[in-house]
Amino acid sequence: MAVAALISRLVRCTARPPGPWVGAAPAWRGLSTAAAPPTGGESKTSSETSGTCPLGSMIRNARLQWMDEVKLKLRRRAAFRWEKPPRKVLFVKKIGDAEVSAKSREMASWLLDKGLDVYIEPEAKATQEFPSECKQWRPQDTSVDIDFGVVAGGDGTLLHFADLLGENEYYRSSGNDLRPLPPCVSFGMGSLGFMTNFKAERYKEILGQVVEACEGKEVYTTLRTRLSCMVKTREGTVKPIYSCLNECVIDKGQSPGLGKMDLLVDGQPVTTVQGDGLIISTPSGSTGYNLAVGGAMVAPSVPCMLLTPIAPSTLSFRPVIIPESSKIEVSIPSTARTDGRAIFDGHKMEVLKHGESVIVETSKFPLPVIHAAPHDHDWFDSIIEKLHWNVRIQQKPLPER
Repeated sequence: MAVAALISRLVRCTARPPGPWVGAAPAWRGLSTAAAPPTGGESKTSSETSGTCPLGSMIRNARLQWMDEVKLKLRRRAAFRWEKPPRKVLFVKKIGDAEVSAKSREMASWLLDKGLDVYIEPEAKATQEFPSECKQWRPQDTSVDIDFGVVAGGDGTLLHFADLLGENEYYRSSGNDLRPLPPCVSFGMGSLGFMTNFKAERYKEILGQVVEACEGKEVYTTLRTRLSCMVKTREGTVKPIYSCLNECVIDKGQSPGLGKMDLLVDGQPVTTVQGDGLIISTPSGSTGYNLAVGGAMVAPSVPCMLLTPIAPSTLSFRPVIIPESSKIEVSIPSTARTDGRAIFDGHKMEVLKHGESVIVETSKFPLPVIHAAPHDHDWFDSIIEKLHWNVRIQQKPLPER
């Protein structure tokens, strides 16, 4: 089920600017000095009329308030506060970097001093890079309800964090225990860091505001779209579901020949892709592989998916953007000269034989990523600062006459 459909069932918000929280109306405070959102008039007494999102619907153990204006609520840009003080933190860091390890140990110690339980991966526990009080966590540990995550590294580390939650989601689904994902705060200590918004030097300030969000100090977040992907065999059986934060790539693999695959959207045959392959991207992934092959950059708050061909053998095959509620199927036809493969967020792969296909839908649970400013301000800052978007020498004005 797509996110838009789920929200229409769980959240009914009136057509008005974001209003006060249910009950008291705390002073607005985000992770920046940006202007506060409008108050929205008199207070109401239910989540239906206040513009808030009920507990447990789109973010774990917290309550959302939508940031968008009266007539268009994208259900992506929000601020949240805790329903109860957070207790359990999942800490994921970049491996093989001494500087990141030292700062991560310092941050984990600070969280422990605040009385929180810090969970880390088994590999990090074995290398003793974290304080001994940190506890081990695996995706199979469905009994541990993580309240929020801390990521120290680059975009790849954040993708790994999202993948861990995706695996945990898979194990929870077997016990009918699916629930929204916890929010995460990411500190940029990698190369590009497009989705890692905060500097590690500010960790006390940032983490302090995240932990205290239950005290009436709301924190900005964007609900980033995730893809739910499954491989269907020729016999009709379905392999385990993969979740992607960036993209699912279907290509011709290592074959030197021309790739061929059939594309269906919502059951309708759309086209036959002939070339190296096709990228199905989220807005978060639009600035990655998608951008490198000529796709559009899309702000993370836009509810959509991108279809971008890789080296098509036609001049007219242009990238397209479709609604996030769409169901996409890419299959390898019997007439194809090569097999195919599906790659999920660049690190998991499935070989596709003739007659096999990949089905891609929007996951019902997005990943809440905490950021410094409301709306898409952080995203614009990133494409300007890190991609030098539209940076050029300014034209001189005409001389006065």
